[in-house]
Amino acid sequence: WWVPPYIPSSHPPAIITRGNNVYGPRQYPEKLVPKFLFRMEKGMKLCVHGKGTPRRSYLYVDDAVKAFELILFQGEVGEVYNVGTKEEISVLEVTKAIIKAYGRDKEEDKWIEYVADRTFNDQRYFISTAKLDRLGWKPEIKFDEGLKKTIKWYRDNPAHWEPEALIGALVPHPRR
Repeated sequence: WWVPPYIPSSHPPAIITRGNNVYGPRQYPEKLVPKFLFRMEKGMKLCVHGKGTPRRSYLYVDDAVKAFELILFQGEVGEVYNVGTKEEISVLEVTKAIIKAYGRDKEEDKWIEYVADRTFNDQRYFISTAKLDRLGWKPEIKFDEGLKKTIKWYRDNPAHWEPEALIGALVPHPRR
């Protein structure tokens, strides 16, 4: 928040990036995708806030890294670049995709638990990636492919997170 006013006065070689909903291996499970993967692995229902209607753009971590690298080497100093994807899916669609990836789509209702929505839950926060697109970047990994890679990583690395660290993260409404 302090970088934009600092740029005109002090001229540091700063570039600002803004991204949202990056997912993939090693992500702490308080976020939707890793939380739901952990819950599926433990045989727990997936706790959907409200009706699951908020829409988000999910970007696989490898695509995010490539975007940041491109911005670092080809971005213009003083500019702001949004890092994301044009593909939007609802929380409920993500939930169903995870259930399907686990081969449990025939019993989908068994795996979904609707819980109270958060006090304030944005329905959408889509960002324009036009500036990044002009640098020649585009995401390469589709959501379902990234989801499969993420599931594989968590299955191959079940001890990455200490069990005590997961207790608060896997509840429907984590508190810090």
